[in-house]
Amino acid sequence: MIQNLSTNTNTSVSLEHHFSWLIIASLIPTILLYIAVGIGFGFNILGWSTVGLVLTIVYTCIVIALYRLVITPYYSLTSLTEALKMEDYSLRAKSPFSQGIVAKLFNELSSLSQSLQVSKSRYDQQMFLLYGLIEQLESPVLILDKNDQLQHANPAVSQLFSVPWQTLKQKSAQKLGLKKVDGFWTFNENNESNTQNTQKKWQIRQSEFKENNNNYQLLMLNNISQELQKNEQQAWQNIIRILNHEVRNSLTPISALSQNLLEMPDLTPEQCQQAIKIIDNRSNNLLAFIDSYSDLAKLPSPTYQQFDLAELLQGIASLVQQVKVNLSSPLMIKADKGQLEQVLLNLIKNGKEAQLAKAKPNKDLDLGQNQEPEPNQAIEVQVFQTKQQVIIKVLDQGCGIANSANLFVPFYTTKETGSGIGLALSRQIISNHQGELTLTNRTDLAGIADVNEKANSTGAIATITLPLVYK
Repeated sequence: MIQNLSTNTNTSVSLEHHFSWLIIASLIPTILLYIAVGIGFGFNILGWSTVGLVLTIVYTCIVIALYRLVITPYYSLTSLTEALKMEDYSLRAKSPFSQGIVAKLFNELSSLSQSLQVSKSRYDQQMFLLYGLIEQLESPVLILDKNDQLQHANPAVSQLFSVPWQTLKQKSAQKLGLKKVDGFWTFNENNESNTQNTQKKWQIRQSEFKENNNNYQLLMLNNISQELQKNEQQAWQNIIRILNHEVRNSLTPISALSQNLLEMPDLTPEQCQQAIKIIDNRSNNLLAFIDSYSDLAKLPSPTYQQFDLAELLQGIASLVQQVKVNLSSPLMIKADKGQLEQVLLNLIKNGKEAQLAKAKPNKDLDLGQNQEPEPNQAIEVQVFQTKQQVIIKVLDQGCGIANSANLFVPFYTTKETGSGIGLALSRQIISNHQGELTLTNRTDLAGIADVNEKANSTGAIATITLPLVYK
């Protein structure tokens, strides 16, 4: 809060005016005394003139002395403050007094000037280091003023635009191929003069700073094309690895059976028919596997609609047995209801299959037991809501996650009959909703797990995080 330290509420009258009126007021007693003395002594014209001239000279000297004593120091203070405002800290004003309030005021201003000079020196050193660092960076760096015009850059900008950056000074950011969207700078792909720049993938980091009471924007351009190419290459390697594995698994038995049919002409018609059926089944499975690649590419964008999440979960629970939902009150969210239902069904299906796979060894020992999971091993769906997100957790008590590195790699699967497309498709759906899908092993049931089981064999948690407000 700014406090007004002035004790005079009348700001329309200056100190000079006050001083002038005080001088005029002090003339009245002198004039009255002059008249009284002249009348008492019976001055003639010469006497009146002589006394009047003496009084005028004395009074003028006194006024000049008072003016210099009172007003002149303020002119020195004004010059000093103007120099401080212009960041000129070399000017020093000497007080006409060695003690008192005026001397203290001069000393305080001199101390302030010295402090500001030290601060400016440090700031200048920091700016010198900043500009020196900018010059040494390999990434292009641009400094724009408040009007979005280029004020400074580094040699990397000259390489970027193939001209010395000094020739681009004072040019607007728009002419440099940059545009500002929602407060963030990006390259304008529609700018014809910027074709070679948009061929690369740039990440623009921006910040603001102030110099000489002017605001500037610092833009640092990072070329992430190589990193994107590296990630793309890694993705292709993963897909090729999975394709190689799956195609070999199908073609190897087909090739072996074909060789047997060629080398063993004495096979019975039934054996030939059986071998041909196996070849046909493997071929159809391979075609189905290849066709599943199009599922990820053909995934439509979500069609947002508002619906009750509790109603959706209760409908899934009535459709799929052994599912426990902890949400009973209505919770309205905005999403693609069909796609979200598909994701939840897929996660619940994976959880039930994991529980059956875990229980299978024990069931092989006792064939008389029911093949369905026990009621206390139902799939549990938990829902949490924050101010900005809704969190859905699907918990199972299966065998857990063995290889989390390849968990979302398309077509990677540890199931005997799995296609490896479910989790990748589910994560893509949630990503299109600006959300996140993660899978982790459960740790809350480790204390009650069987002593012969590993700690991570007590199940997994699939967590869906969806924003309540979509941008």
